[in-house]
Amino acid sequence: MRIRPIFLVAVVFGMSSLASAQSSQAPPLIAEPDHKVIASRGGNAQAFKIASAIMKETRRILVVLPASYSESAPERRYPTTVVADGEYLIATVAAVSDELSRNGQIPESVIVGIENTGKTARLSSDNKRVYDLTPPGLSVSGSGLNEGGDLFLDFIEKELFPALDRQFRTFAPRTFVGVSSGGILATYVAATRSTYGAVVSLDAPIHLGDNWLAKKLIARATDASTRPMRYASLESRFGWSEKTWKSLVEAAPASWNLYHEKFTLEGHETMQMLGAYLGLRQVFRDYSRFSAPVSPTTSILPYYARVSASLGATVVPPRWLVRNVVEDLLIEGRGAAAREAYNTLVFGYGTPPDGAKLLAQIAEVERRPPPTETVEGLLATPFPTPEEARAFIGEWVGEVWMGSSEPRNRANILRLKIVDGRVIGEAIFKTPDGEEIVQRLEYLKVTPQGLTWGNMNGMRPRGVNLFEGTLKGDTLAGTVRFGGIDFRRPDGSRPPPLYFSFQRVRK
Repeated sequence: MRIRPIFLVAVVFGMSSLASAQSSQAPPLIAEPDHKVIASRGGNAQAFKIASAIMKETRRILVVLPASYSESAPERRYPTTVVADGEYLIATVAAVSDELSRNGQIPESVIVGIENTGKTARLSSDNKRVYDLTPPGLSVSGSGLNEGGDLFLDFIEKELFPALDRQFRTFAPRTFVGVSSGGILATYVAATRSTYGAVVSLDAPIHLGDNWLAKKLIARATDASTRPMRYASLESRFGWSEKTWKSLVEAAPASWNLYHEKFTLEGHETMQMLGAYLGLRQVFRDYSRFSAPVSPTTSILPYYARVSASLGATVVPPRWLVRNVVEDLLIEGRGAAAREAYNTLVFGYGTPPDGAKLLAQIAEVERRPPPTETVEGLLATPFPTPEEARAFIGEWVGEVWMGSSEPRNRANILRLKIVDGRVIGEAIFKTPDGEEIVQRLEYLKVTPQGLTWGNMNGMRPRGVNLFEGTLKGDTLAGTVRFGGIDFRRPDGSRPPPLYFSFQRVRK
């Protein structure tokens, strides 16, 4: 039986039932197996057609599934990224989405490209594209002021999304990506549609109609009832003026994520790859592994639960990050938490090749008593008072080494001082060219033998580097160990100890 992670279950079940209700009357997506495949580094596009009652025509839809789609739990639903001008832009968006999601910077999503139609009896091919991608109230390329942008968006929201939700495991958050005229519609989406949580507008001529689009988006930003919005505008030839963008930023609530960048050495036809990459990265910047907490390990999955809440839908944390969480929790002796993280990994990405081994390790750790020393507990330990630390205030110079021969390069400094009535400490390492790398101490405790100090390890394993020193005269000497974790090498042995010795040089 597959066990789902606790923090995901309620949201996923709710989404599944809602998706089913919405899709019950949607027209089906009919596969077109003979349609020419659009290949991308992000995957091959499957082609479908859908008969739209709203548009009164049949549209061709291209779908690219994420890498984990066939491996993840049947209950997992994926974010949906809609791409206007799908016949040529989907390959670019699928490629950058794959690159970003593989590196843990955006969530995996199902990429959906909507192809433009050919000419009709009334409109040429180019004019039909402008008609579909232009919101009513705006004139583009000499068009009238009553174009079909709202009709096109209604088709996506009322027919295409329900059909996708029924035939694929798609759901929120929904993202809209468009370039040029598609960027116009993307900005209009940000200004008028609550279906989408994120919008990437590429080189959109915002200035048209006396900044008509900008005024629409600023008006939404000032609406007290507005929902959070993630909007990125990447530009080369067109885009926002600095003055108008400043007005938007000043009007927007704190819940909005806004990003604007003007490219040099790019043109209207060449900026799409860079723009899509930076735009998607930015609108999901809180999802990125670079935004997630590093420690304590127990804070990482709750962080992504908060990201999900801000997006209004579940997003599974990055694959490799969840895998690291499982391994780090095992090192910390937290069996139950490691099992929950493992369930998240399986739910989102399928059972890993070494799943049986991981489950055995989890079961073994669960049988142990709870750890008496934790990373959180060490980091929460109060620093000594100035009076308690008085014997150690000043500067100490020394070395750290492994093995029996003690080096004498004196490249390490321990500096303790009193600032505003509180003790603070710094560990300083001098590089060969004399540069000082300074780390503020995160742990400091006076002991009966002397002094213990430390910082979080800068890489995995995520323990606290504890320098446990004995004071003899003006010398602090001892060994270094990982605090809060039980780190062992692959053969089960502990790594060799590090030794240190510091001499007081200044009080």
